Order: sequence, then C-alpha cells, then structure tokens
Amino acid sequence: MTLSFNGVKCTTKNLEVLDSRRPLMGETQDQFIELPYHQGSILIPDPSFRDIEIEVDFLFEKPKGLGFYAACRGVAAWLYAPDWKPLIFDDDPTAIYKAKVINTIDIERIARYGTFTVKFRCSPLEVL
Repeated sequence: MTLSFNGVKCTTKNLEVLDSRRPLMGETQDQFIELPYHQGSILIPDPSFRDIEIEVDFLFEKPKGLGFYAACRGVAAWLYAPDWKPLIFDDDPTAIYKAKVINTIDIERIARYGTFTVKFRCSPLEVL
C-alpha cells in the first residue's frame, strides 16, 4: 500500500506503508455531567466531531547514492507542512483527508530498524 501527502507519493521518498490505523469517524463532542445523588449522567449532546488521528507505519530504504541522514532529512521535509495538506491512501482514493503531521520521528529508530510511525491529525470528515 502507498499514500500521498501534500501531493507527493511516499514511494518517491523510498517509503513503503507497512500498516495504517484509520478511524472510521471521530468522537462526538457530547458532554456527560455527573451530579451527586443522581444515578447515571446527564447528556448534553453535541453532534460535531473531534479531529481524528491516523497512524501510519513506514519502512524506509536508503536510496543509492544518497547519504542516510540526507535521505532522512528529505523525508522530514516532505512531512513538514505549516498548514493542512491532503492525505490520500491508494486503497481508498476517494477519501481525501485534511491532515497535518503532529509527532516527531526518531532518526535512531530509523537507523536501527528501518521503520517509523507518523501520526497525522485530520479533520473528522474526509474533505478537501
């Protein structure tokens, strides 16, 4: 499986998607109030959804003719975006997520295992 982020396929960065965790929907923003001497809770419904987090596990293969750290910096440059960017998985190309990377990536983990995980924070509904 592959994906594209910000218009660039992961394969151009020598990345293969090993696994992804994509929630079907975000949590509602309902509130539950607990009162003393009252069994159960009182529901204050809110039909809007919270953002979702999509986690993607990548396998990194260093390209020939390019140093390891330079290749890793290329991956970091691809993942950095100051604003929401489109995230599209090739197995579901009609779902276009509005996404931003929210975690850091440990270069030593990549050096040791060749794998790393990226967390994308996304709008709760596929948009863009």
